[in-house]
Amino acid sequence: MMKSLYSGVAGMKTHNQRMDVIGNNISNVNTTGYKTSEVTFKDVYYQTKANASSGDQTAGGKNPTQIGYGSQLGTVSQVMVQSGFTYSDSVFNCALQGEGFFQVMDEAGRIYYTRAGKFSVDSFGNLCDPNGNMVLGVSGDPSGVETGQSQRINIKVPAIEDNRANCTKTVNGYDITVTAAGFGEEGNISFTIVDSDTPFATRSGSSLSIYMDLDKQYGEDAFAAVEQGIADGTLTGAALEQAQTDAVEAARQAFEDAVNEAIRLGGVGLSDDVVPLSISFGTLPKYDDVMALQATNTIKFAYKNSTDNVTNELSLKFTANKACEAANKYEVDIKTGSSSKVEAKWKDNVLTITVPKDGMVGDPPDDWTGGTYDLVAAMNEAIKKASDDNHLITAELVGFNRIDAEGNSTPATLGTDAFDFVQALQAGTGTRTDRLGLDNGRDNFFSDIATALSTVALTDGRVAKEQAIDDLDVIQIDTDGTIYGRHAVHGTLLLGRIDVATFENPMGLEQCGTSLWRASLASGEAQVKIAGKDGAGEVIQSALEMSNVDLAQEFSDMIITQRGYQANSRVITVSDTMLEELVNLKR
Repeated sequence: MMKSLYSGVAGMKTHNQRMDVIGNNISNVNTTGYKTSEVTFKDVYYQTKANASSGDQTAGGKNPTQIGYGSQLGTVSQVMVQSGFTYSDSVFNCALQGEGFFQVMDEAGRIYYTRAGKFSVDSFGNLCDPNGNMVLGVSGDPSGVETGQSQRINIKVPAIEDNRANCTKTVNGYDITVTAAGFGEEGNISFTIVDSDTPFATRSGSSLSIYMDLDKQYGEDAFAAVEQGIADGTLTGAALEQAQTDAVEAARQAFEDAVNEAIRLGGVGLSDDVVPLSISFGTLPKYDDVMALQATNTIKFAYKNSTDNVTNELSLKFTANKACEAANKYEVDIKTGSSSKVEAKWKDNVLTITVPKDGMVGDPPDDWTGGTYDLVAAMNEAIKKASDDNHLITAELVGFNRIDAEGNSTPATLGTDAFDFVQALQAGTGTRTDRLGLDNGRDNFFSDIATALSTVALTDGRVAKEQAIDDLDVIQIDTDGTIYGRHAVHGTLLLGRIDVATFENPMGLEQCGTSLWRASLASGEAQVKIAGKDGAGEVIQSALEMSNVDLAQEFSDMIITQRGYQANSRVITVSDTMLEELVNLKR
């Protein structure tokens, strides 16, 4: 009779323990990274009333006869299934999609494992969980670092070094860098170069306007010396190459000096951290690319004299006196006129030259004091009278020949032999113009630089100082656990890697509270892996894994547990009533 009492008590105890587990599950329904637990029962304490026997030819076998004494707790196992994610604004919050656990270490060096990746960085740069345990993995650049003995992750942003404010632009294929004189933010200015005959500068806040002569041929004397050396044969081979390099450097220095002189004359009050500005090249320009070129062109006149079948051919070269790109817009018109002298007139950028119909014969013009009438000299004299400093072109005879019927060429003499421009310009009578445009004119390379540097902003001027996590513009944790940071100065930085531990039997881990587990004999040793590789889960940034507690299942289990507990209590009350009846037999 007493056995049923003990069975009822044992049943109530086991159901009470199951209720404890259910209550714990429900209590942790919103605990980050929590894994629900399941309870199983087992039967125990059997009294054998009759043993089992086997059958033979005369009698059948008998099953054993046993009376049980109730139940007891079998297992409380963890359900390690993946749960959903809740997303957050914290860049260091992490969740695992798949198998594995984050590793954390306490100050005593004990390693624990967790699915709750609520991490943050402390003032020392340590990546920690809310309990102050440090997350394990790799500190710094993890490239090529295999998994193994994980280390505490310490995130450090390199200090920034002293830097002068600077800016680089590309002009005609060459990289040009303008740099402030000293370190610091004071050099972070922007400037504009404006064409002006008078050098000076003005300042408004961090903006600077520099006025200087943009038509100046920087290094003009140095280039002239090189050209003279080439002409007289004193510069050849290596000496010529060195002289050309020195001329380019002299032009660069002259341009730099002109910029800084304009700033100085303006008295704009820039500190020593700004001026003088220096101008450098990634590759020094080639000599031929730096020299200024004069616009020029050659025109050829020709006609055949019908009397002697001789072709008269005259070539004149016209060259602008200034080396600049603007001279490419100049045009020269040649026409005949009834006057006995050469006349020239400018209209906008067109120079019209009127020549006598017989250019090399007849009496000299009234204003010509030379000996024999020289047409080219007369042209230059007329052009000079009609021109100013900005519109001056010189004429040069580059060819005057007479070609007979057999093709033999005989040089003619300018000022002596006649040339009929009427026949050259028009077969027949009347007049006609022949126009050519000057081309290949080019500014000095450094004048082009002044134009290209019309708006330049110097940046990144700074003084060295330590950097912290807050100085990063962006922090990103990749799916393999690699931590990246983007810094305004350093660019993209590799700051560390969060490693993942997996177990042969994760349900064998021992719970330690505060969402932590530790390894046990049942779980086996941790296998440290890179996230997303070799079966390890991937890291999800700005997310936390929710509890996998199923409330519907828990409430169902609660009802079943309540009924089981209630039924076991009835076993006790019924047994008690039966005992009461037995005791009452003695009355």
